Amino acid sequence: MPRSRSSSTNGGVIGKKNVTSFGKNTITSKTSSGDITTQPGTRFVDTLVVAGGGGGGTSPPGQSGGGGAGGFRTASSISVCGGASYTLTVGAGGAVNNAGNNSVAAFPSNPITSIGGGKGGLFDTPGSPPGLGGGSGGGAGACSPGGTLAGGSGTACQGNDGGDGKAGAGGGGGGAGAAGTDGCGPNQIGGPGGNGSASSITGSSVTYAGGGGGGSNTFHPSNPTGGSGGGGAGGANDGGSSRNAVAGTANLGGGGGGGANNSPAAGGSGIVIVKELNKASGVWSMQSQFQ
Repeated sequence: MPRSRSSSTNGGVIGKKNVTSFGKNTITSKTSSGDITTQPGTRFVDTLVVAGGGGGGTSPPGQSGGGGAGGFRTASSISVCGGASYTLTVGAGGAVNNAGNNSVAAFPSNPITSIGGGKGGLFDTPGSPPGLGGGSGGGAGACSPGGTLAGGSGTACQGNDGGDGKAGAGGGGGGAGAAGTDGCGPNQIGGPGGNGSASSITGSSVTYAGGGGGGSNTFHPSNPTGGSGGGGAGGANDGGSSRNAVAGTANLGGGGGGGANNSPAAGGSGIVIVKELNKASGVWSMQSQFQ
C-alpha cells in the first residue's frame, strides 16, 4: 500500500508564528512633551529616553560643582499597538542649583523612565550639601584646603557619579558614559564633566548626556571642559581673568557648568526618540524556500 503524503506545504512542520510589524522604520524625535500615534501596522518599537541635565551649583562665594547629565536609557522591541496614541514626556534641564527633570516613554507594556541629572554642589560653607544624585550625579563644590566633598551618585544603567570637590576646585558632573573627574586641589582647576554615550537610533551616531565641568579658582583656557554629549564647561576666575560657565546643550541632556565667583549655568533639556520597526512574519514554508 502506498504511503500517504502530508498535505502540508511546510513538510508537516508547524513553527511558532511571530507577530508581523510594518512600522516603516518611522522615527519620531520629541523635544517637548506630547503624544505620538504609531503607524497602522506597527507592533514593535525601539526607544531612546534622555532626561534633562542638572544645573551647576550656585557659586558665590567660591567654586561649585558641575551638573550631572540626565539619565540615558535605551530599550528594544517594545510591544505596541498599530494606530495607537502614546504619551512621551521630555524632561526640562535644571535651572541653576536645581536638578534636571525626568523623561518618560509611557508604553504600557514597558514604560521607560530616565531620571533627571543631579545638581552641582555648593562651595564648602557651613551646611552646604555635596553634589546631588540623579541620572548622573552632580559634581561636588570646592572645599577648604586639605578637605574633600563627595560628588553625587549616578543611577545604575543610566549614568555615573559626579566628581569630588577639592580646595578651590569643583568636581565635574557625571555623564552617561563616564564619571565626572575630581577637582584638582593643588592647581585649583575644576574637574571635567564625564563623557556621554552614543546612540544610532536615528541612523546617525549622536552622543548624549555629558556632564558639566566644575568651577575653578584658577583660570585656564581649556579647563574645565564639559563632557562630550552636551555637557557645559565650568566657569573660572583668577584675578582679572574669568570665564562664565556654559549651559548644557538643549535636547542632549547635558549638565550645566559650575560657576566660580561668577554665574553657574543651567542643564540642557532631554529628548525621547521612537523608531517603529519593520519585522516580517517568521513563518516560511519549506516549499517556498526550496523554490
